[in-house]
Amino acid sequence: MSRSTTLTTAALLLAALGSLTACGPTDDPTPASGSTGSAAAAPAPAKSAADSPAAAPSGAAKPAASVPANAGANPAGGVPASAWTASNGIPMAAQYHWGALAGAAQAVNNPKFEFEQLCMSTRDPSNDLADWKGPAAQSHLAAPGQDYADWQVQQTVVHFPGTSSGGAQMANALFQGLADELNACGRSTKGAKVKVTSTGGDNGNSNLAATVTVPETSGGTYTLHQYLSLTGRTVTELALWSDHPAHPWSAPADAVVLKALESPLCSSFKDC
Repeated sequence: MSRSTTLTTAALLLAALGSLTACGPTDDPTPASGSTGSAAAAPAPAKSAADSPAAAPSGAAKPAASVPANAGANPAGGVPASAWTASNGIPMAAQYHWGALAGAAQAVNNPKFEFEQLCMSTRDPSNDLADWKGPAAQSHLAAPGQDYADWQVQQTVVHFPGTSSGGAQMANALFQGLADELNACGRSTKGAKVKVTSTGGDNGNSNLAATVTVPETSGGTYTLHQYLSLTGRTVTELALWSDHPAHPWSAPADAVVLKALESPLCSSFKDC
């Protein structure tokens, strides 16, 4: 091989080495702005914190629930705790030491009053509350450990809020319809007898008390003591029933029981 050929070969080898050094890896794999991409795709950009569900603030996971207007003390259905009858105002309190009705209250839709279940009565369609979303709740009590056939307690509260005459008219229509149902119990349930023991009311308020008895096939008698009230824009019941009571019925005068039922409603809803 001649000297010139050797020099030419060496020059080519040095040029090749320089080219390899220039194409080595760099600190920034991202192509410069304006350059064309190579066959190997650039790494995908990392997701931002906003793209990850875990990044959402803990307080923003769910929208806040709407708060009823009466939510100051709202155990059930917009009916405040202060609206329920006090335990010592319920008949038979000395014998059964009833718990707090407010503590057992549950929101209900289109509630059935106790006598409606016993009498299997049908409410007038104009008083059906299936599509009505106002405050309504029900509470049931039994003394700890007592037999279910012994005296039970239920209070139902349905309130028509607002200041217009419409709410008052709806409440009045519901009360009158319930009173008509109660009086017709003897026609809807075989052998049932209804004895209205008192009626009253003033300033647009109304109330009644009644005793309903139904004979049982076993020879016993199912007895219901029903208190019903229209107080302002609120319709409520207090009901006690039994078919095998451990203690005979004992209660203050109807007016006393009805006052214990109505007074908390007036002070709570302030529409009497």
